[in-house]
Amino acid sequence: MKKIKLSENLSLSQVVMGCMRIADSGLTEAELLRLVEECLDMGVTSIDHAPVYGGYTCEKIFGDAVLRKKPELREKMELITKAGIVCPGHYGNKTIYYNSTKEEILKEMDESLEKLGTDHVDLLLIHRPDPLADPAETADALETVVKEGKALNVGVSNFMPSQIAMLQSYMSIPLVTNQMELSVKNTENFFNGVVDDALTRKMPLMAWSPLGGGDVFKGTDEKFVRLRTVLTAVAEQYQTTIDAVMYAWLFTHPAKIAALTGTMNADRIRTAVHASDIQLSYDEWYQILEASRGFSVP
Repeated sequence: MKKIKLSENLSLSQVVMGCMRIADSGLTEAELLRLVEECLDMGVTSIDHAPVYGGYTCEKIFGDAVLRKKPELREKMELITKAGIVCPGHYGNKTIYYNSTKEEILKEMDESLEKLGTDHVDLLLIHRPDPLADPAETADALETVVKEGKALNVGVSNFMPSQIAMLQSYMSIPLVTNQMELSVKNTENFFNGVVDDALTRKMPLMAWSPLGGGDVFKGTDEKFVRLRTVLTAVAEQYQTTIDAVMYAWLFTHPAKIAALTGTMNADRIRTAVHASDIQLSYDEWYQILEASRGFSVP
């Protein structure tokens, strides 16, 4: 499994185990532990969480099933979590909102560590840009968690280039990644400055929903029919599956993209691992882009 270097003390596996669906997976604790061990054996050592996943339950489910059962596994993995989303009812609030205050970030950091069963994470991300955030306060919170050793590195998620620049200007330590939606279905971030900014900053990206949420497999819109046709043809050339080609489409890009899987199925994660060895040709990559957008480049 290829590794992507984010900082001097953090490299992620190119395939990242996403834990958003743990609570709904139906897995027993023993089955979840076995899945994590299988991932580690495959070289999928990076594991992505967020406090709000599973209605604030996924981190604890993982901690109970994995790190409290086998704490020795902690040194074999890179743990990622996030902060800054408040779901309806969490504090008696009527609506979902973003909160990147220092108080909220530090509170969520401590709660995540307790639930996960560890004394630190390798990477903490601000989950969504908060329009009410004071960037100086958010920066102070991020620097505090690093100074206290609760997070070894910090980054952002769903941030546009101007938002990264604003927050980074208040910080003395680097933001090491931006986790964004990137897939053959959603190519906008390749053309709106997000990927360009990451390359300029030499900041590797993390891709959430790299398979487009399943629409490419079963969607009836013309776009998805086009994509399936091209992806199937390319998959046949590599004697693989269309989901492997979708991962490979991201991995072929020079932006050093790590992809989050959304599955609790070891075989499907193994497909993503296989995709890290596929290097698409220019023609294949652009065929897929054209199928997604519905038009060729000029």
